[in-house]
Amino acid sequence: FYFIRGALSVEEQFTWIKESLRSFPQPPNRTNHTQFYGPIHNLWSAHAHAALLTEEREREREPALPSPSKSISASALVRKLRWATLGLQFDWSKRNYDVSFPYVKIPHTLSQLAKELARPAMQKGEFRAEAAIVNYFSSDDMLGGHLDDMEADWSKPIVSISLGCKAIFLLGGESREDPPIAMFLRSGDVVLMAGPARQCFH
Repeated sequence: FYFIRGALSVEEQFTWIKESLRSFPQPPNRTNHTQFYGPIHNLWSAHAHAALLTEEREREREPALPSPSKSISASALVRKLRWATLGLQFDWSKRNYDVSFPYVKIPHTLSQLAKELARPAMQKGEFRAEAAIVNYFSSDDMLGGHLDDMEADWSKPIVSISLGCKAIFLLGGESREDPPIAMFLRSGDVVLMAGPARQCFH
């Protein structure tokens, strides 16, 4: 386990915060809205212009449902945005990576950043980012204890970058009963879940 304080400069933080809001929710990347509203293009721009969006369900998921005609404000969807997946798309209902979903590779600059950040935890081989999940939190949100256990190769670290709000990160043990260690994360901090920590709840 590695805790890297202030790994990103203020300029880098601003860059990736903007990308997280403007680019990362763009189709074919999937978000928590995709199943209910279909692919939503330019959500952040629509929010900035106070636009209304028409709900369109994904036909391959729910073909029998009638076409809804109600609208929802882009701002409401931005407030309810909880996650976006980059690269290989994760199917939350099956808890695995679904190669049948269309996807684009993780942006080269982000891939290179992850590769550089992962270096302290790399014992051998090369780190190549193939998938990422961007989690969006409001000030009163929290994420339940879990394991990132769907990757085929556990010898590579999970690279976690914190942007924006401060947060408390809890690192537990291999059992949910193990008492966690609390760490205060600030914007620009990086956590590497590597080695035995890959099997720890957090």
